[in-house]
Amino acid sequence: MAGKIAMSAIASHSPRIGIEANAPDFLNGVIAGEYALGRAIQALEPDVIVLQSAHWVTTFTWYVTCQKRHCGHCVSDELPDLIPGMPYDRPGDPEFGAALVDAIKGQGLLAGRNDTPHYKWDYGTFVPLQYLDPAQRIPVVTMGTCILADLDECYRVGQAVRDAAASSGKRVVFVASSALSHRLVRNPASWPTPEHQALDRQFITMLLAGHTGNARRFLDDYAKETSVEMGGRNIASMLGALDGVPAAAMSGAEYGEYGPSSGAGHTNFAITVQ
Repeated sequence: MAGKIAMSAIASHSPRIGIEANAPDFLNGVIAGEYALGRAIQALEPDVIVLQSAHWVTTFTWYVTCQKRHCGHCVSDELPDLIPGMPYDRPGDPEFGAALVDAIKGQGLLAGRNDTPHYKWDYGTFVPLQYLDPAQRIPVVTMGTCILADLDECYRVGQAVRDAAASSGKRVVFVASSALSHRLVRNPASWPTPEHQALDRQFITMLLAGHTGNARRFLDDYAKETSVEMGGRNIASMLGALDGVPAAAMSGAEYGEYGPSSGAGHTNFAITVQ
């Protein structure tokens, strides 16, 4: 079977859903949506999930995990009381990780392997995967987010994920672990402002229609106006992974409810490629 991007998605990683039993009621719809997105991913039977976390921040180089297995305990350095050491044990895919490093380098960008056995996941990686694949069955390759990269470079990294899928012959699901609007406040139940919610909804509507080119152009000002998490870098990669896919071959869906977390807007959304 020819390799391809089977789906490109945005998934919530609010630390308040790090332990489902402790999650507040105002995020129940987000949790339900993340489980539903996971069922859609599982139905595609992908060879690998590539997840780019907004909380694995790199400075100069795009790093990609190349471990055979991801084992450890996730502690949130930001909120260790909410995520104090949650276990994970999932297969990796070092061959695909190496192919992705090569594809990023093929874009003329700095890329490197993370294959240290001592590496531990950030919560932006751990939180969504516990809902997207509760059985911990699908191989996972994770990526950092380079803080010195602009949105155009991040888009090219998404293209590199697409290219690595094609060259490896694997069916890949790309997940941008990111909130949308992200102007944070200290009240956990606070929503984004009405203006920011409207911009979040406008962006989601573009994606639902398969207008990924318009969404990329919209992202520049939208990310600045609403402080999209990590400046929109992960979402730019999510769009880049779909580069070249005709609109007729894309099917967008929002899963569950859009919800608040400390002033940020959270959703679970995916575009499936036919």
